[in-house]
Amino acid sequence: MNRILNYLRDAIGGVLFYFGQTKLRTALTLLGITVGVSSIIAIMTVLTTFEKTANGLVSEMKTNLFYITKDNPIEISFGGDGRGSRNKPPITWSEYEQLKRSLTLTTSMAAAVAEEPSDRTISVGKNELKNRLSSFWGSDGDMLSINQYEIVEGGRNLFKTDMDNSSRVAIIGSDVKDELFPYSDPVGQTIKIDNIPFEVIALTEPKGEMLGQSMDAMIGIPISTYLKYFGSRGHKRTDLLLMLESESIETLDAATDEAVGVFRAIRKIPPGEDNNFYIATNDQLMDTFGEFTGYITIFIGLIAGISLLVAGIGIANIMLVSLTERIKEIGIRKALGARKVDIFLQFLIEAILISIIGGIVGIILGLSFGNIVALFLEQDPVIPFDWVFYSIQICASMGIIFGLYPAIKASNLNPIDSMRYE
Repeated sequence: MNRILNYLRDAIGGVLFYFGQTKLRTALTLLGITVGVSSIIAIMTVLTTFEKTANGLVSEMKTNLFYITKDNPIEISFGGDGRGSRNKPPITWSEYEQLKRSLTLTTSMAAAVAEEPSDRTISVGKNELKNRLSSFWGSDGDMLSINQYEIVEGGRNLFKTDMDNSSRVAIIGSDVKDELFPYSDPVGQTIKIDNIPFEVIALTEPKGEMLGQSMDAMIGIPISTYLKYFGSRGHKRTDLLLMLESESIETLDAATDEAVGVFRAIRKIPPGEDNNFYIATNDQLMDTFGEFTGYITIFIGLIAGISLLVAGIGIANIMLVSLTERIKEIGIRKALGARKVDIFLQFLIEAILISIIGGIVGIILGLSFGNIVALFLEQDPVIPFDWVFYSIQICASMGIIFGLYPAIKASNLNPIDSMRYE
């Protein structure tokens, strides 16, 4: 035990001494390790924040929901080029109505078109909404219940007559109310959307934020009204998002299978051909999210791996230079009785310490940057403990691998060799 403590004391002393003697050289060696580790930790901290928030959101949402869209929304969110969906037709209002009439295992259903975020001009008199809307949507009456919005007492939901007549009525979130109607009840008052007047028929209860976006900075109107006043491509060609709800989680698979079969029949897709639409549950969307974060992790890992490889070569180089500078010291120690294993362990421990120190600095920087992003998104700080542990292991392994050759070379040095450097 004493011998091990002596090794550690000598190694730490040696590392600190050579840090002081070769500041620039050592700093450049540590830089490669620090950059590689900090990039991994920063990205994993950000991804852990998103994953934690998304999991919390899904756990709060109804698990018996599923969606029919033209494209995979997660793929689009991550910047997919959409090449695989160019030949997919948009979901139309006519298809939605046919689907709604035919389904038997779906208790609620809503069609929606949404701008997230929206740059619409919202005003009341001369007072204009300063903050950007996180969502401006057009839908039918089931939209609020499916997304778990509660209407404040005194308001009402969208009715079928609102859809049939393309009524200019609106439901607003609490953020819009606080800015445009700070001292009054908004229900019954008029709000202008791109200078088009709408009557406010309901205010929703506050829901908070998701991924840094307020869920209360929203305005909803009847989908027919949206298509009439804001739909750029016309009623029949506008691409819709369909949200469906089964009776329970136990009937979700059956309801999903029924919806797929009915929608394939509506679109006259021959047996054996792939769907020309996308259908998924919340759990499947989370699985897709996990796949994309996995790809990002692999990509960042490859880049960081190259950085760490270069840094490892730098560790081997600095240890070989250190060996050359310390040949006389090693010869004297051996002449005084130091064994090969003593010299070997001292050099190897020094290499490991250099690597771990660079890794610790990288972890601190990575956690700091990642959590700054989390705080900017107004999320709780997180620490990806598994990746911190992996990073320390990787750094220790690098120290062993790239410090092995200099340590072996130092341990095999003859005492007489030191005389050549007198």
